[in-house]
Amino acid sequence: MIMSTSSNNIEINFWQLISNIQNISKVEIPIIQRDYAQGRKDEKTNKIRGLFLDSLIKAIESEDSKLELDFVYGDIKNGVFQPLDGQQRLTTLYLLYWYYAYKTGNLSVNKDKFKKFSYETRISSREFCNELVEKGENLGEGKTIAEKITDASWFFLSWKKDPTIKAMLVMLDAIESKLNDKSPDKLKEEWDKLISDNPPITFHFKQLNDIGLTDDLYIKMNARGKQLTDF
Repeated sequence: MIMSTSSNNIEINFWQLISNIQNISKVEIPIIQRDYAQGRKDEKTNKIRGLFLDSLIKAIESEDSKLELDFVYGDIKNGVFQPLDGQQRLTTLYLLYWYYAYKTGNLSVNKDKFKKFSYETRISSREFCNELVEKGENLGEGKTIAEKITDASWFFLSWKKDPTIKAMLVMLDAIESKLNDKSPDKLKEEWDKLISDNPPITFHFKQLNDIGLTDDLYIKMNARGKQLTDF
């Protein structure tokens, strides 16, 4: 982990965030936040998603270059971190790590870590994230990872109506399409890089203390309903 000049501003990766750093026992996307948007199917988001995944995977594949994803900040109460900014990036990283863990046989041994990431925007979103980790090794039939997930015995058909779940499935298919040609050994090598002390993808984590994270502030910061910017 790379420490910054301030103890309240550290450079970390997603794996460290869900590994009880800063006494965080859970990362929770709060109810007031918008749905996951990087998996939407409109033309602009398709382009943004492809470029973002290309950048992430390029960093993972590189021997020396790294990708730094700017600031992720929010409030910590009773060990629960609720991001004010960074929801979309954190969710994509969660899905990327999940896919690597699933493909390399590292999901079951890391359930406790993955289950620290939760969506509270809808009950169905929260339950899907839990089941994806708890029963993610028991998938159904299908050509793509999304088809296998939706065909699993634990997947409720009503979940297909949840915008966040639909977007997550689209993102997982996009991740799979980018990694499909990699051998099991290569995926294992890259998984080891992702959870190492010298990770290829990092962000600056900052806790905002006592600023009063009201519903109004969340709505203003997230501009609910607006399209993703190119950034």
